[in-house]
Amino acid sequence: MSNQAIARRYARALFEIAREKKLLDEFVANLEQIGKAIAEEDELRRVLYHQLIPIREKQKIVEAIFPDFNDLLKNFLNMTIAKGREKAIPEIVTEFRQLVDKENNILPVDVFSAVPLTDEVKAALKERLQAVTKQNIRLNNLVNPEILGGIIIRLGDRVLDASLKKKLELLALRLKKA
Repeated sequence: MSNQAIARRYARALFEIAREKKLLDEFVANLEQIGKAIAEEDELRRVLYHQLIPIREKQKIVEAIFPDFNDLLKNFLNMTIAKGREKAIPEIVTEFRQLVDKENNILPVDVFSAVPLTDEVKAALKERLQAVTKQNIRLNNLVNPEILGGIIIRLGDRVLDASLKKKLELLALRLKKA
């Protein structure tokens, strides 16, 4: 079974428990901490993914790093490690976030800009996107100097490119044809 299928199954099970216990927000915040730690800390990733390190040692490390987590979440992480599914944890985090977003009618939107957007611009953009999509928006501003100016908005599988780079590329194409 692929990590994606495993992650979907594990995330769904955790989601159902968290929803029943009204712990969705707490769990999503905690899971994102774990995902961020695994992504950023090479040593943690090496230890968690190493086949020769005993399961109990891995569980102790996770408990030591995240002592304040809810017991249900700790048990879930211990079970995930005991089953040898620790490599699926980043995908579980992603799947869980998607389930929570769907439950709360939240659409994650990535906005790429050449410089960080001001809070006023983010608020205005969020408001306009909410009006258009009829969903709550979780806006993520990503800085990419290569776009030169303007913005690129990614809403799920749709991309709206209003960047200066794209406009220059289109202008170059028109000039070549002329």
